[in-house]
Amino acid sequence: MTKLAQATVLSREEFIREALRGTTIRERPPAEYGEILHELRRIGSNVHQLLLKARTLDYVDEIMLQDSLDAIRHMGRVFLESFHS
Repeated sequence: MTKLAQATVLSREEFIREALRGTTIRERPPAEYGEILHELRRIGSNVHQLLLKARTLDYVDEIMLQDSLDAIRHMGRVFLESFHS
């Protein structure tokens, strides 16, 4: 029971109380979780800028598009390594 509680953000006592209530208890996210979220938000913002530029100017910035694609692929690898290790 103690090892299971240590894998969460709960104390052992909180873990037991939540388990008795039937609450679904999840392990704490990896340390890289915050960095992953920040990077995904940055990528999303870049893609949004690309879409606005494409609509407004009827032009696609291929370099920015490739940079965004590379960033998405990199974050895919980081995500897999962080959550499936």
